[in-house]
Amino acid sequence: MEDERLESENLVIKVLHPSEASLVAAFYSRNFEDFARYEPLDKRQSLSVHYQKQVLECEDRYRIEGKRIRYYLFKKYEPFRVIGTISFREIGTEGDSCIVGYKIDREYRRRGFAREALRKLIPIIRYDYRVGSVKAEVLPTNTASQNLLTGLGFHRNALLSSRVCINGTYLDEYLYVLNKCDSVK
Repeated sequence: MEDERLESENLVIKVLHPSEASLVAAFYSRNFEDFARYEPLDKRQSLSVHYQKQVLECEDRYRIEGKRIRYYLFKKYEPFRVIGTISFREIGTEGDSCIVGYKIDREYRRRGFAREALRKLIPIIRYDYRVGSVKAEVLPTNTASQNLLTGLGFHRNALLSSRVCINGTYLDEYLYVLNKCDSVK
């Protein structure tokens, strides 16, 4: 991916560098309790600028290797407040597919920002990384995410039993797929 900064109608979408770790730490600080319901997180680490710098360094290496890439979302004209992330991981590990993940700041949900960013990014990822199918793993209780994916043209494909451990409990996840012949809606 050559262009690390993109724009859509309402968003600036960009890859962050380690020097911008404080923006990521602030994002997690505002949203930690909510995000912890959907993914395994360590509070001490997630809120640390030092830890987020290490994460950004690691993400940069993976991006250069073509294995994964994370974009950070900003509202246009609010360049110092991360409002979400979209990541693509396991690029090409299962043929020509990848897994997308996303999170939006609770103050900015249900405004179409995730949909807008995914509509912009999925075609780029498909082209730049030669990805056909895009997959997403979603907890059955996360109906907002399921509705987002369905609205974008993803299809529920499978139930993955005991897939993720959150707060000491193994939970199932649904697998959603946007097949290579499907366009993003």
